[in-house]
Amino acid sequence: MDKEKQTNIKEQEASATDASLNTAEQTEQDDKGGEDKRIPYERFKQKVDEVNQLKEKLAQIEEEQAQAKRQELEEQKRYKELYEQAVQEKEQARKEALSLRKMGELRQAGYSEEQAKLLVKLVDGEDDEAIKSSIEQIKTTVPITDNYADPSTFNGRAAKPKTVDAEELGRNAVSRVLHKIKL
Repeated sequence: MDKEKQTNIKEQEASATDASLNTAEQTEQDDKGGEDKRIPYERFKQKVDEVNQLKEKLAQIEEEQAQAKRQELEEQKRYKELYEQAVQEKEQARKEALSLRKMGELRQAGYSEEQAKLLVKLVDGEDDEAIKSSIEQIKTTVPITDNYADPSTFNGRAAKPKTVDAEELGRNAVSRVLHKIKL
């Protein structure tokens, strides 16, 4: 019976997307004259609301199925399976939290998001001190990407031009003008 509900919901989602595609195709055919082919905001909002409603229904049905399975196990007095399932969910949540904490520490150490995703597997430990010491070891072998370049050895600073006072500028301007004028 639960599988029938899922197939019905999937069929509704498919028909909703098919309907939205048909309307989009129709509007494109109507706009062949080279006019603006943007979707009106009202239509877009309506489709987004429909998708959100379908997502909520799907989440609700999945929750109902999980509750039905729990009740079925309780009725069959399979408390051991329920306990094992709860322990497994708890362990998975603990591992995710630890992974996020390690990723945060790597980001604070200066690694980019991509590097942190790759290096999180190398971080050992479950408490803050062990994680920090592990990250320090990783820092010695894997360099942190910097957004600046090292200056080359023999490329010093550019020499600053000499400061010229206003009197010197005036003399140069007059000499250029007088040179062009033939007396």
